[in-house]
Amino acid sequence: MTYFHSLLFIIHIVFGSIALVLFWVPLFTKKGQLNHVKFGLFYKTSMYIVALGGFVMSLMVITMPHTMKAEMIAQSSDPERMVDVVRIFWAYLLYLSILSFTVTRHAVAVIKVKENRSALRKFSYLAPIVALLIGGPIMIYFGVSGGRVLHLVFGILGFFLACSMLRYCLKAEMGERKWVFEHIGSFIGSGIGAYTAFLAFGGRTMFEELGYWQLVFWIAPGVIGTIASAILCKKYGKVFQVESAARASV
Repeated sequence: MTYFHSLLFIIHIVFGSIALVLFWVPLFTKKGQLNHVKFGLFYKTSMYIVALGGFVMSLMVITMPHTMKAEMIAQSSDPERMVDVVRIFWAYLLYLSILSFTVTRHAVAVIKVKENRSALRKFSYLAPIVALLIGGPIMIYFGVSGGRVLHLVFGILGFFLACSMLRYCLKAEMGERKWVFEHIGSFIGSGIGAYTAFLAFGGRTMFEELGYWQLVFWIAPGVIGTIASAILCKKYGKVFQVESAARASV
């Protein structure tokens, strides 16, 4: 089982790195262009592989901590407490995997169905979003009670993203072309998760000497992503206003 876990970890890292690069291509190509669509699908596939690998690895460690983390537990002065620590940490990674999958899927789904949101109201679509909603307060609790910053940050982020997605799926009426703004926000939200995970884990060795200043790099993707989302939504909002005015004058 440990060899399978190691294989999944390698795949996870490879496709995670690919996703970090692919994220920027749709962001800087015009909506509707071939590159925008094609590389958006490549990004989606990479993120799905990353999320699935993270989900499976997390379940393996949570259900079999003595097998998957045997050396870490054996070296601890308090093995029982270490088992709890391992499970709580990998519960966070499980939650991050659900978040990555759900937000990426939503970014693709909303632009596929556009105004016809009936497909977004099916149980199979809503279930992962509800899991994200329920898991948010749990992560927040672990974050506050144990001083775990990542649990707290992603618990808050996941909870509000889940609320936003549920509102979009279930609200009776939506404004014209609301799906465009939902697509932009969800796509950037997916990138925020990917880059925060990279900086918090993959980039940890680069920033370990900074101490608590590492938090700046963990929070930075969320801040930058929120600003970028606001700018893009404002840009497309102006474009749609011009198009609407043009249609009205015809």
